[in-house]
Amino acid sequence: MRLPHLVTNQGFDRSVLLRRSVLLWAIVCMPTQGIGQGTFDSLNACTRLTADTERLACFDRAMTEMRKISPRQPPTPAAPTAEQEFGLSSKQVLGLEAGPDRARTPTHLHAHIVSVSRSPTDRQVFVLDNAQTWQQIELDPEFAVRTGQEVTISKGALGSFWLAIDSHRATRVKRIRS
Repeated sequence: MRLPHLVTNQGFDRSVLLRRSVLLWAIVCMPTQGIGQGTFDSLNACTRLTADTERLACFDRAMTEMRKISPRQPPTPAAPTAEQEFGLSSKQVLGLEAGPDRARTPTHLHAHIVSVSRSPTDRQVFVLDNAQTWQQIELDPEFAVRTGQEVTISKGALGSFWLAIDSHRATRVKRIRS
């Protein structure tokens, strides 16, 4: 018994699917500026070829022409500075490219508080003006900072970090976002 709503693969032609997939890929992935109708026509003509080697050669020619019309190089990301890496764990730093001044790691940094909020565990979360986010490690309800206040984050023993608002008040913190 055959159900009318089920689709079967009888008469399924994989080469048609492959040609349509390659054409769709080429249209979606190509740059949008500087591509004329001729390029689309040449890609469409490549899909009509049945021999694999001819079709591949046709697509190679079309892609070479597209690169001549619109040569685009992917932007190279700027390497993070030592200050941007300050407070990140070694696992977090591994994903970053090495910057030219990476060898000289700072021992402290100065910043201003942009905002202060509370985490679900009632610890304070500090967003700094350098786009870094730090969270209190130990619950200290008496430690209070204001928006705009200058803070200093310095390295402590055994990989810890301290956020200080003056020479007498500090709390242990960890960096949670870059």
